[in-house]
Amino acid sequence: MLCLFALTLLSAPEHDDFCFAELYARHGFVHTVSLFYHAQSGRILALWLTQLPPAISAATGISLLSAYSLTMAANAGLFLTATALAMVRAWPRAGALQLAFLTLAFASAVVGAAPSVRDLLYWLSSVTCYVPSALITILILGECVRALDRQTGFSWLFSLAMALGGFLASLGNEFTGPWLILIVFASLGARHLFGQQRQIEHHILIAAAIAVAWIIVVSASGNGTRMGQLPNSGHPIWSIFQALVDSLGGLGRFVREPAIVAWLAAVGLIALAEPDPSAQAPQKSKLLALGTIAICLACCYFAYFAHRYATGMRLVERAQNPALILLLFGSTLGVKLVVGAYRSQLRERLAASRFRGLLGPVGMPAGLMLLTFAALCLSSTAFQLRAQWQDLYPYWRESVERHIHLTTSPEPAIALPRHKWTPSLLMTADVTANADRLPNDCIARYYHKTAVYAADTAR
Repeated sequence: MLCLFALTLLSAPEHDDFCFAELYARHGFVHTVSLFYHAQSGRILALWLTQLPPAISAATGISLLSAYSLTMAANAGLFLTATALAMVRAWPRAGALQLAFLTLAFASAVVGAAPSVRDLLYWLSSVTCYVPSALITILILGECVRALDRQTGFSWLFSLAMALGGFLASLGNEFTGPWLILIVFASLGARHLFGQQRQIEHHILIAAAIAVAWIIVVSASGNGTRMGQLPNSGHPIWSIFQALVDSLGGLGRFVREPAIVAWLAAVGLIALAEPDPSAQAPQKSKLLALGTIAICLACCYFAYFAHRYATGMRLVERAQNPALILLLFGSTLGVKLVVGAYRSQLRERLAASRFRGLLGPVGMPAGLMLLTFAALCLSSTAFQLRAQWQDLYPYWRESVERHIHLTTSPEPAIALPRHKWTPSLLMTADVTANADRLPNDCIARYYHKTAVYAADTAR
């Protein structure tokens, strides 16, 4: 996992990245967001964050390529930081070594099972749309479950922080807002069911902030323009059934992924080894666990449905990444709650079995290490990394050479050699024969050229 995080330094801009860079150079942050909002998309948070590399390049004088790599490395660091915060809040009694393992193992499970690692770590236009929103969502979900489990309430300051976080997350894409609204109102309903202080005003404040941001996103005129260009969009009944098929297929891959299975087994072992907390009613813990997983499954289904309805196509891999993060974190909380509810009985059965040394001071760390290591080595991402390992650095060197050529060449029209090394871990497409289409046109405008086209194209 740390190796994959380090590879962010080999990432390079492509596709929309050059369009954002060129528009930022001409118009700045606000006008660029306005142009995209009225023409293509209402994802204001993503539109803003995607302009960071050209802004860093302009402010520091470093190349766009270097600024892009640094931005992706910073995003990976923030991903790990948010994961650590989620683990700290979910496991308040865990020690430092346990928290370090939980943080790295959860991040590794996400990276190992991600439908598209490139869209999770290496392509900024995708990362900004989905990853920050997914991380804020699991933090809010974790706080709602924590408050229900520990029978505590939200302070006004904490509610304001959750409202602000939910507002920002909902500005990232079209389905995070409904996710968070469902989570917040499920929290309110669970408080009523369990006889806890409902704090209606706090929940309404958080939900209202989320709803306002979501309305801003879906009200963008660019959304209608985009749907109008897709002939199979806008069919609700067909989308409902097709999304069910799509989401069941995604759930099947989720439960078969070795990294997922190993992570949830590790969560169960750590929860089993935890010191006994104050007595909790097993029935309440079971209901809370099942409710949490059910909410996450409903959210994932909504993502598949919203994409089917808006585009007529199956949910793209980059949008499946946040669904994976949410479902994995919800399953983590569910396993922890269920094991905690039956900790005494499970410990007795384990003590009477041949695996009684599994919770010991040697068996526990060794078992977790071997389980996690084996699962990650068998993950889909590990196979992809091993297959493309030798292509990664040569691809980056070609990207650097291309940038130098575009920057220093006095020619108004540039013929670029296509990449000889094409690792799908870091890239998906190259320059084409058509100088007037993406990405050629945006590359030409950013580097102040009249045209950019593939060198093997007959002119």
